[in-house]
Amino acid sequence: MYFMKRLLTSVIFICSLASAFAQTIIPVQKKISVTGTAEMEIVPDEIYFRIVLKEYLKDKNKVSMDKLEKELNQAVAAADIAKEDFTVEQVSGLSWSRKRKTDAELYNSKSYIIKVSEPAKMDQILDNINAESVYSVEIRNYSHSKITEYKKQLKIEAIKVAKAKATYLLEAIDEKIGGAIEINEYDNAVFSQPMYKTVYAQTANYSFSNSGNSESESDIGFQKIKLQFQINATFAIQ
Repeated sequence: MYFMKRLLTSVIFICSLASAFAQTIIPVQKKISVTGTAEMEIVPDEIYFRIVLKEYLKDKNKVSMDKLEKELNQAVAAADIAKEDFTVEQVSGLSWSRKRKTDAELYNSKSYIIKVSEPAKMDQILDNINAESVYSVEIRNYSHSKITEYKKQLKIEAIKVAKAKATYLLEAIDEKIGGAIEINEYDNAVFSQPMYKTVYAQTANYSFSNSGNSESESDIGFQKIKLQFQINATFAIQ
């Protein structure tokens, strides 16, 4: 009899505990997950050119690198390029082993990186130096001085797009959007790649902007920078 009473008490306790636990179970939160995307194209204002100067023979005399560099320095200064935006990249020349074997004249070359705000600045520089001294010119890279600010704006726009998408999707089924549950930022910026343009001294045809001669290769389709960001967001459904 005593055993039966204890068993009955235990069963009642377990049932009461289960009932209390069931009452405290949190209902499943209804939610919606969406993706917001924002993008823009911007005109670069930081363009990095690589120009290679090479010594050459004129009237049986070699034109030295010192003279070539002086001429380039003057052209860069005339174009109002800041000193920090004009740097030496590399110095090279015919190998000494080849020189010893062939007694060939050593012709040095020197490459520079010039940062300009627009292609026309590079045209201006090239117009003021001797074409024979220029071995090659190319666009190495470009960016924008406010690219960090533009990225921030795009991320804000992307999350607004995600919220707007969740709102109109829920309205279609007579539901209302609640607060944000989770937001995931994907730093998946898409950058357009620079269009490389190399011009050799033999062509004497330098034009990186649309201000050049219409018969020259002036229209190079200079690319804009394309930025794109995605935000994945999960919102509660009221």
